[in-house]
Amino acid sequence: MRPSTTLPALAAPVLAAAFVALLLSGSADAGERHRRVQAASPQPVAEVLRTGGGTVSGSVAAVGVNWMTVQDDSGRTDVRMRGALPEGIAQGAPITVTGRASKGGLMASEIILADGSLHRPSRDHDDD
Repeated sequence: MRPSTTLPALAAPVLAAAFVALLLSGSADAGERHRRVQAASPQPVAEVLRTGGGTVSGSVAAVGVNWMTVQDDSGRTDVRMRGALPEGIAQGAPITVTGRASKGGLMASEIILADGSLHRPSRDHDDD
């Protein structure tokens, strides 16, 4: 009696497909590594800087044209934004910022002012 060749004939395409899927998932994962999961709720400034990004809520300690310093009970950080900051940011005002850690501070992807208005820059990355 002759051994069956059906199993090896079917196993080769299945194994090849699994191998290709594994390779593709590795490539997708490699591209995802630089992205950070943003916190759904505000976290302490120190924690957001340590983890590489997230959301902080605090008060404005200082403000410039395209930067501000945000502080909470855990610390303070400079926040930069591509372009000018939205109008209405004043020293002492409450603020919520979502962004990624960059050069010791945060690069803002969203800013929520005390009045609840949401502001997003046109780009969320730094080209320098």
